[in-house]
Amino acid sequence: MTSKPLLMAARGLKPPHTPQWLMRQAGRYLPEYRAIRSQNDTLTMFRTPRIASEITLQPLRRFPNLDAAIVYADILLIPDALGLGLQFIQGEGPVFSRPIRSESDVQWLEDQASDTGAVLKRVDYLYETLQLVKKQLAPEVTLIGFAGAPWTVASYMLEGQSAHGEFYTSKLFMLQHPSLFERVMAVVTRLTIAYLERQVDAGAEIIQLFESWGGALTPSQYGRFCAPFSRQITAALRPRCPVIHFVGESAGILNEVLTVEADVLGVDWRQDLTRAAAHAQGHVKALQGNLDPLILHASQRELQSALEGILAAGQGLKDLGYIFNLGHGIRQTTPVENVAFLTDFVRRSSTR
Repeated sequence: MTSKPLLMAARGLKPPHTPQWLMRQAGRYLPEYRAIRSQNDTLTMFRTPRIASEITLQPLRRFPNLDAAIVYADILLIPDALGLGLQFIQGEGPVFSRPIRSESDVQWLEDQASDTGAVLKRVDYLYETLQLVKKQLAPEVTLIGFAGAPWTVASYMLEGQSAHGEFYTSKLFMLQHPSLFERVMAVVTRLTIAYLERQVDAGAEIIQLFESWGGALTPSQYGRFCAPFSRQITAALRPRCPVIHFVGESAGILNEVLTVEADVLGVDWRQDLTRAAAHAQGHVKALQGNLDPLILHASQRELQSALEGILAAGQGLKDLGYIFNLGHGIRQTTPVENVAFLTDFVRRSSTR
């Protein structure tokens, strides 16, 4: 059994302090990241292990109370490796030059994905990044790998870009062409399993599955079109490492989310931890979450009050482990001094 605090909590145990990490902790709010970004485009940074490993480690140098490093990568690296023509455009975000919109597109996608080894080889840079990071981590720090969950990744592939909350194209495809949609999901699921297994081989000790847009679906849609594919991933990975399942805006679909059978439920900021725990009891070993990222823009007095409430709820979970985190990714405009305050306060107030 590991002595690393984050892994202990993920297994349902009570470590010496509440472990913490922050979604998107490596990135745009840090001046040292922006210095690298000013000299490189986004895809170059992902694809260059020397740069990606440096970015991964930046927050741990600045905030030594963090308990984990999450590899600097993106949830769209699999469709990029499949040849969909990923670009990151200033002001628009990720855009694909070849979205999936028809039966012939789905057939093309399946042909592209037929050689799993060849697809995974195109993301060798990520595995090298993980290996570089692992060598530089302190013994008590956990290395997190991740992937987008199939629905979230597929929605980008079908929309051709960020859906900006509506998901009109991807949901219509799902509803009007369910068998084609399931073929897309099957491709993404199979490659995601292999992709994550390779991350574990390269040193990842725990995996987070990001279902950022799960809340766009109704409970029945999530149960039919989403949960079975995510459950295939957790079933494949859990014998090798714990799996965190984060679903954005999941309060209305929580019962369906829990059928995915991950080790840890990532709770977004719209939910109360105690109520989420009542639903999750018996389904997962731990909860993770769930500070509203915008509270990091408030005064430190307001921030401390919010932290006290969340930590009290998390530390009060009797039969579940607890990992402190945000309820979604950290914002680009977040004051660095407030992140330092947060990480110091969580460690100081939770050490036994």
